[in-house]
Amino acid sequence: MSAELQLIDTIFFSDKRKNLLLLLKEGPKTIEEIKTELNVSSSPIMAQIRILLKEGLLVQKRDSYELSIKGKLIVPKMEPLLSTFRVFDENHDYWARQDLKTLPSHLLDRIGELGSCKEILPKRTHIFDYPPEIMDPLYRSKTVMEISSFFRPGYPSLYLDLAKRGIEVSLVLERSIYEKLISDYRTDAEEFLSLENTHLFVCDNKIELASSIVTDRFISLSMISKEGRYYNHEMVSFEKSALAWGQELFKYYKDLSEEITELKSN
Repeated sequence: MSAELQLIDTIFFSDKRKNLLLLLKEGPKTIEEIKTELNVSSSPIMAQIRILLKEGLLVQKRDSYELSIKGKLIVPKMEPLLSTFRVFDENHDYWARQDLKTLPSHLLDRIGELGSCKEILPKRTHIFDYPPEIMDPLYRSKTVMEISSFFRPGYPSLYLDLAKRGIEVSLVLERSIYEKLISDYRTDAEEFLSLENTHLFVCDNKIELASSIVTDRFISLSMISKEGRYYNHEMVSFEKSALAWGQELFKYYKDLSEEITELKSN
């Protein structure tokens, strides 16, 4: 086994070693502190410490253990990778179906920030609506931002209702979706734009994903499959890191878009 593979095996293929390295990222710990914080006994954890000492990832100073210089360089880079593993492992079948290239590369590299996600499958009674599971947190949000490359019939009335309730609503729509909105729901669109807490942006670039809702409470991501199909499944996360990731996704498409402040006369 090469030195690189040996190091990967040492770090990732033992939960005890992995947890110990992440614990020592906080600073030096005595064996008693390690046992208490990791809830382990002396013999098993000492075996792992000896392995990490041999690999040069730890050093012992008197009665405590800490990361070596090598360890301090490597361990901080473990966390994004471990987060990415967790995102894909928790919903393996969902991610395996999706065309991940539809996400901006800088955000795909940080997909681990989505954290703990849940796939929501629509029921037949809600096939063209937002899933009922996100409607309550949606209405309890202070801000709602959506990117969309497809049209739901319930869009206009939903977002108008949210805005009338004082929620700040910002939408980025692909040009064809915007044109359908003003063609079929012009009155709702005009009323939406007349409110002070609304923003509407039109993107002439292709929006590669189906949609993404980002609020101050959750993010919902709906993607296109590798076959180019849309299945109306939502991947939802309520973690703070996911909200920040979603805000960056919204800003990415907003920066490619033109803001619409009023509708042109027919």
